[in-house]
Amino acid sequence: MKRRAWFMVGLGVLLALVYAQLPRPQAETFLQNPNGQALLEVYQRIQQDYLEPLSKEKLDKLLEGAIGGMVQALEDPFTSYSPPQRSTLRQEDLRGEFFGIGATLSAANPDGTGARIEGVMKGLPAQRAGLRAGDVILEVDGEDVTKLPLLDIVAKIRGREGTKVTLKVRREGVPAPLVFELVRERVESICVSTAKVGDVGYVALETFANFKVEDQLERAIEELKAQGVKKLIFDLRDNGGGLLDQGCAVASAFLKEGPIVYTRTKNLTRVWCEATGQTLWDGPMVVLVNGNSASASEIVAGALQDYGRAKVIGEKTFGKGVGQTPYTLANGGELTLVTFEWLTPKRRSINKEGITPDIVVKDTRFPTPFSLQGAGAPPGAEIAVTLNGKTVKVKADAEGKFSYAEPQRQRPLPEDRGQAVLDLENDAILKRALEELNR
Repeated sequence: MKRRAWFMVGLGVLLALVYAQLPRPQAETFLQNPNGQALLEVYQRIQQDYLEPLSKEKLDKLLEGAIGGMVQALEDPFTSYSPPQRSTLRQEDLRGEFFGIGATLSAANPDGTGARIEGVMKGLPAQRAGLRAGDVILEVDGEDVTKLPLLDIVAKIRGREGTKVTLKVRREGVPAPLVFELVRERVESICVSTAKVGDVGYVALETFANFKVEDQLERAIEELKAQGVKKLIFDLRDNGGGLLDQGCAVASAFLKEGPIVYTRTKNLTRVWCEATGQTLWDGPMVVLVNGNSASASEIVAGALQDYGRAKVIGEKTFGKGVGQTPYTLANGGELTLVTFEWLTPKRRSINKEGITPDIVVKDTRFPTPFSLQGAGAPPGAEIAVTLNGKTVKVKADAEGKFSYAEPQRQRPLPEDRGQAVLDLENDAILKRALEELNR
């Protein structure tokens, strides 16, 4: 009886907390729902009856798991929860500057773990130390990171200005791991890369995800103008979007007037932003897109297409026509919640539909590698496979099965970030863009 009474007292405390955190109607709805009651009961039972003692850290983890599960149950790919550490990284990314080594990382493994260097930034610690694109990070300050999620590795590499971080990396063609000791410096995210083909300027925008985009785009265009370019290719391929206001600023750089994007919430549709009339580029231009162009990329491409300002060339875009609002939570984490849909100037809804280019061209830069599987060969037999006039040999396993996958074409990487590498031979969209501008 005492035990039951203690449980009821504890549950009463939790109920009081619910009423303290939620408006009364929402609190009552929560407590009238059997699942809401069960959530409180589970937490109380674990605290009271679980066999092993639970530390504060473990209890915090349980509650964070409940938060993550609630968000996951929405089954919305664009609504997410970021725990405090990752929320801090996001805030740094939004500012477009942090203290680190000046290297761009991608996951080294298909499951999103490990880290591979994609590029280094000119004049910063990674480049000065001799780190290269393709280096795979094995350890950070003596800790094996090969199985850690990419964002956890990023968090370990970033830190306070002037502090040291030691990386052990594996480099292709080098038999033993290499060790680099670096001192963290201020790093500004590079969002824009440029090149020039005759009198055609090329600007690639990698992301809209920080507040540096507008300034970097302005500098890039002014530099190209100074080099005498008369026409512009604006490349939004593989740009997954980011901040709505940066999308507005970028579109406004090419438009003289008019609404750029509308937003629709539960209760209201309104103009979110309009062109400021202060264009950075008013000459001929085209916009490049592919299936990875999403969100703010689609806002820009959709606005320029609606006004007839630029022809859109490439593949149908991703179709992310909803926007999220970030909410900082009491634990320092962040809830990113879908709260509105955006519409083009002609009030086109492109969510799950995408933007169809004016000129449809397949993105040929990274073709799907040829692969095959077979069976029925003598166990251990060596089999010759001829592909495009080239013969390779594969070995059958103990069951007579064999397979072969053609190596993936490597993306051409610049010596430093901010410098675009153009591949006119293998880039059908870029070739078509040049033809369109030079006709």
